[in-house]
Order: sequence, then C-alpha cells, then structure tokens
Amino acid sequence: MLALLVAFSSLPLSHAPRPPGRASQIDRPFFVSEMQHLVRQDQLPWQPSETATPVLDEAQTRLYVGTHDGKVRCRFRGKTAWIYQTKGAILASPGLAGETLLVPGGDGILYALNRFTGALRWQTDVHEELTTQPTVSEGRAFLMSSEQSITAVDVKDGKVIWKFHRDPPGGFTIRGDARPVVSHGTVFAAFADGTVAALGPVDGVARWTRQASAPAGDYLDVDWIEAPESDSRVYVASAKAGVVALDQASGEQLWATALPGANHLLVDGPRVIAGGRGEVQALDRLSGKTLWTLQLGRDRYPTQPVIMSGLVLVARDRGPLLGIDAQTGEPRGEFDPGSGFSQPVLALPGVAYVLSNGGALFSLGLLP
Repeated sequence: MLALLVAFSSLPLSHAPRPPGRASQIDRPFFVSEMQHLVRQDQLPWQPSETATPVLDEAQTRLYVGTHDGKVRCRFRGKTAWIYQTKGAILASPGLAGETLLVPGGDGILYALNRFTGALRWQTDVHEELTTQPTVSEGRAFLMSSEQSITAVDVKDGKVIWKFHRDPPGGFTIRGDARPVVSHGTVFAAFADGTVAALGPVDGVARWTRQASAPAGDYLDVDWIEAPESDSRVYVASAKAGVVALDQASGEQLWATALPGANHLLVDGPRVIAGGRGEVQALDRLSGKTLWTLQLGRDRYPTQPVIMSGLVLVARDRGPLLGIDAQTGEPRGEFDPGSGFSQPVLALPGVAYVLSNGGALFSLGLLP
C-alpha cells in the first residue's frame, strides 16, 4: 500500500535527522534502513548543497558518492573503501566505464580513477566547469560544461576528440545544464540559448539544430533532455517554452506543453513526468496533454523525478523528498532529514539512495 514517507525533523540550525514520528506502519512505503554522515558536520557551510546523485556499479556492491567538499568516496559492504580528493567541488555524479570511474570536477578536470582502488589513471583539464554526469558510449565520454560546451573524451587515455560549443545568450540564464544523451546513434545535447542539437558521436558535427525556446529574451535554457531508444521523439524541458517533443531524425517540433520554468523531465511508459516553477506535471507521451498537476508551492523548483514502484520521487529543491502516485498525481508523503535535498535519488528495486544537503547518505527501503 502506498502511503506516507518516514518523517524526520531537526533542531534549529542542525543538519541531523529528527527522530521518527508515530505514523502507523501501513502509512509508510519507505523506511530508513541506513544513514551515514559522509561530510563532517563541523565542515558544512552555512547553506550546504549536494547535487551529485550516488552511482552504483553493475554488481550492486560498490556505491560511489561525490560531494561538494571535492571528495569522491567508494562505499563497499557498508564501509568507506577509499576516498579521492579532487581540486574543486563535485557538482555532478561520476560515470562508470568498465573498471574506470569518471569523475567530473567543478575545477574543469575529468578524473579517471580505478574504481576498485581509487588510484588515478589519468586526468584531463577541459578548462570549463563540468556540471553533469559523463555520458559514456563506445569508448567515449561526453561532457557538458557551464560554458555551454560538449566535449568528447577518449575513455582510455583522456584525449579530447572533439568539442561542440554554443555561445551563452546575452540575457539571464538558469543555473543548470542538460546531460548529453546518446540514442539512435546520435548525441543529443541542449544549451542555455534554447538550442537542441543532434551531433555525430565520432566527429561532433551537427546533423540538425533546433530552437526549442524563443530566439530572444531571458531564461531560454533547455536544462534536460530525454531520447529513449524505443521512441522516435526527443523530449526536452525548456524554461521558456515548457515541455517540447521533437522528431529525433529531423528536430521538427511535434508538440509543446506550457510549463513555466520547466527544468527536468522523465519519460515513463505512456507518460512524461516534468517539473517546473512550483509544480510537477504528468503529460501524455503521444500528445502532450496534461494528465495531472501537483502544486509544490510558489517558486519551489523540483529536482529530477525518478520512478520507483509506482511512485514518482522528487524533491522540492532544498526541501523534502516527495512520494507522488505516478498514475494519479496524489501525494503519498514526504521525507526531510532537516537540510533537505538538491539531487535526484538513485532508485533500485526496493531501495533508494539519496544524499542530503547536510552530507548524510540515506538508504531508503520499500515496505511490501
């Protein structure tokens, strides 16, 4: 039965979890199975923020977590196996490429680590703040930077293969970038000037570019892109235009649904779950028709939605993690460790991992 998440609270100015409340067992689809402070509490800034979702290896034995203090940690059998210190904050999740862990640094360096030992294999300085998880495909890692560049790097040695750049727009933009997506033999990328591009993975040459947002004004950003292999459409979240579906072969617009400040989306079966300024929506995948809307509060932006056992898991940025019924949009409860969340969860069958802004790693189990 879907129900309320375990409730926590904290003392004023504290980032420690509150003791659990007295909700009945049937009123909780989740329980906290483990909590571990990764970042020392005496080293937290005034308003801490953690934006890099944990990454689990294919064997589901090693969990990799990057934090704003510049550390990447390997958790193995409930303990920290190794820690690697980078030169800047880690803003985005590491990527896995065989036995190599690719860590995108806020210092502009891509670090390639032995994922078992944490030893540095190579590093490449692209001289641009790396803001999304690397996308790995056929021996290449595709990186997005805050300078609006897509860089392709050889996973073996870190050699830069090509770079595709768009000049940032002249007006105001939103902090955040779209992770490149590889699908249909194409690298799909999106930029702060409202452009969506289909690039050749070998040479970075544009096969097409389309303007998803109006060509002028402020907040044109396209901050999320999905291109499922099973679909002929590319779905993007445009802060100006809302949710837009494009033909993956030509870039032609197929439908658009208004959602002010759209910044994230997820394709889930017949639905597209999207978040924007103050709300989360579910749209019909074929037509873009709105199926349900959940209000989050004025100017409260959601994190990237994740589906887990029929629940949409999404956090109000710097606020609680919400559970939402994927079919109806009905809220099923929330979980807040005191400092809130600024990242999506890592969801697996029956368990979800999430790092709070206070640097605490939670393992949330799913009740039957």
